Amino acid sequence: MLWDRVDAVLRERHEVSLAFFEALHFTSQAQDGSLRLGDLAKAIRITIGGASKLVDRVIAAGLLERLPDPHDRRAARIRLTREGARKLRTATRTYEETVAAFAEPVLSPIEQQQLQDYITRLLAAAQGHITE
Repeated sequence: MLWDRVDAVLRERHEVSLAFFEALHFTSQAQDGSLRLGDLAKAIRITIGGASKLVDRVIAAGLLERLPDPHDRRAARIRLTREGARKLRTATRTYEETVAAFAEPVLSPIEQQQLQDYITRLLAAAQGHITE
């Protein structure tokens, strides 16, 4: 239900799906500002084929671009375009507001932080990186 709500608001206000938003977000979080396709697939938890199709659509929208991987001539990396960075900045505010509007009436600030901590730990454990 939350996914559908956030997706609808992002589409309405920014003409970007939640899947596009995730691709932009994870790419922006990369250490050097670019990601290999496999790293994006892992971050979003989809197949490489699914990530490839998603990236093709985001590139077609002008929000990501492909560039050669300096360490592997057979591979490519993706990074945000200037428009992608702008879109991500504005959509991030909407994403945060929409999630907060869903959680704030139900959970106290302490409960929200606890939930975030629990989800972070569960995701880390699922990836084999158990944290304290």
